[in-house]
Amino acid sequence: MVIGKISVVIPSHNEGENLVDTVDCALANSATQNIEMVVVDDASTDGSGERTAELFAADSRVKVIKAPGVGVAGARNLGARESTGDILVFLDGHCYTPSGWLPLLTEPLAEPAVGMVGPVFTSLQDGNGARGLGVTWRDSSMEIEWLSQQDDLPYPVPFLSGCCQAMRRTEFERLGCYDSGMTRWGSEDIELSLRVWLMGCQVLVHPEVLLYHLFRSRHPYEVEEGKVLYNRLRTAILHLSGERIARVIDSVKHWPDFAQSLTWAFESDAVELRRHYQGLRARDDEWFCRRFKCPI
Repeated sequence: MVIGKISVVIPSHNEGENLVDTVDCALANSATQNIEMVVVDDASTDGSGERTAELFAADSRVKVIKAPGVGVAGARNLGARESTGDILVFLDGHCYTPSGWLPLLTEPLAEPAVGMVGPVFTSLQDGNGARGLGVTWRDSSMEIEWLSQQDDLPYPVPFLSGCCQAMRRTEFERLGCYDSGMTRWGSEDIELSLRVWLMGCQVLVHPEVLLYHLFRSRHPYEVEEGKVLYNRLRTAILHLSGERIARVIDSVKHWPDFAQSLTWAFESDAVELRRHYQGLRARDDEWFCRRFKCPI
């Protein structure tokens, strides 16, 4: 398979100058002209979308579109629909991408068995600090923790952080895109990574691609704990066995707004969607948890 046009989709909400810097850096260091940047300005109030559109107005590779506050998953899906590339790279609006990052990152997608690829992450504030190569579940609460390097070549990991996820468009659409039932932020990256595995493909981290990410102590927008928990419970309902769902519930029952989040999750379309996914998947959660020694 020959890697064709690459669409970099950047969802953004109140990213300020970080957004301009991310677009500028990604274009300058992409090492390919067969690229487009699709920025989804998701109801920002800081003017960052307008400023980005103005600064890159003369560059036909950059497109800025508006969204009415659909959240991370919804903004990524909208950007994918509005893009034209064969390869989709979903990138946060606060990243530094070094020279040659894009062809190297997407190269493993030439293998049909590879469904998703992501880079190594380190802190933009401290580039000599810790490296994260994919993430895993820490325990049955579904809290995640970063993984350390295991190999020098691309290799399988349980999940990739949504800071940067690359997929073939055909695979992204076959899997059903990001889950549109997710609320503003949280778990959309974990859920899609898990779905890639359960539907029969691999999720790889590429140790040679290092991205610098602005890790923040707080979001530039309100994030409600109850909705974050809802997304986590929704992921469990979609893909885990009844026994594992029960363990997740027991582990998070102390969270604020737990009862409301649980009710909301079970009253959503998650149960119906679960049946749909179970009819399509090539592997189950037992295989996945044994494969990656997930304590859940």
